[in-house]
Amino acid sequence: MSSKEVKTALKSARDAIRNKEYKEALKHCKTVLKQEKNNYNAWVFIGVAAAELEQPDQAQSAYKKAAELEPDQLLAWQGLANLYEKYNHINAKDDLPGVYQKLLDLYESVDKQKWCDVCKKLVDLYYQEKKHLEVARTWHKLIKTRQEQGAENEELHQLWRKLTQFLAESTEDQNNETQQLLFTAFENALGLSDKIPSEDHQVLYRHFIQSLSKFPHESARLKKACEGMINIYPTVQYPLEVLCLHLIESGNLTDEGQQYCCRLVEMDSKSGPGLIGLGIKALQDKKYEDAVRNLTEGLKESPVCTSGWYHLAEAQVKMHRPKEAVLSCSQDF
Repeated sequence: MSSKEVKTALKSARDAIRNKEYKEALKHCKTVLKQEKNNYNAWVFIGVAAAELEQPDQAQSAYKKAAELEPDQLLAWQGLANLYEKYNHINAKDDLPGVYQKLLDLYESVDKQKWCDVCKKLVDLYYQEKKHLEVARTWHKLIKTRQEQGAENEELHQLWRKLTQFLAESTEDQNNETQQLLFTAFENALGLSDKIPSEDHQVLYRHFIQSLSKFPHESARLKKACEGMINIYPTVQYPLEVLCLHLIESGNLTDEGQQYCCRLVEMDSKSGPGLIGLGIKALQDKKYEDAVRNLTEGLKESPVCTSGWYHLAEAQVKMHRPKEAVLSCSQDF
């Protein structure tokens, strides 16, 4: 079979596929392989035809053979990706991430849009498998690529926000790198919001603070986030409550913190964190009756505040109420 005859047979195979004559295409490809067993296009065409004939095993073998012959050519990798997406093939779960990664390498310098499309698919896979760090790193690279392409702020805002949604559900299982990428995503999403103040922006801020509050070592960042939200939304209780509870539990209720507690009580006379803060201030000022009253009322609203129970017991001891103090200590534990 001459080189010209090989080209003719490949053209016939391509035409047969275009006409949905898949068995005919396989015949032409097998004719080519008798002459050139390592013909890349013939193996790719077999993959296409076999997939259409619902023969995924044969299609997979053909695409893999083609990919081995020409690892830097796109067609075989595209075929494998399409095959694994279409069929829940036995190798799909294990092989598909590697196929997507190879496509990313090949698309990176030639087609940024397809690179982005594959990147999103890869992140979805990582997310399903709870590979949080891979999700964070890959999505972060996607955002960087879109920034380099000059994406609008609204798109970048949505991308950063999507990353917070990917990662916020599973903060307890994350390592430090993933946590830092989550917090960076929140900060960027907040900074790129087009409507400030707004209900949407407020909800995002609340989610950021909720995430930060799970990590004691992020004390400074939590304080900064709460103060930032307080400045933009001065009538919203949530950031004040979180900040006051944080300062109370950390034993760092400064004069500024006490002012926050006063603001809370002015907004809501039954605010648990606010009343506990006022109770601690009264205890420091040796106003023990006021301390016991405020701490007792505050702990009715915020019973999980261990520092509040500790200070209530201390105030009760000062007032010579040992039985009540013991009871408060038992609540603390």
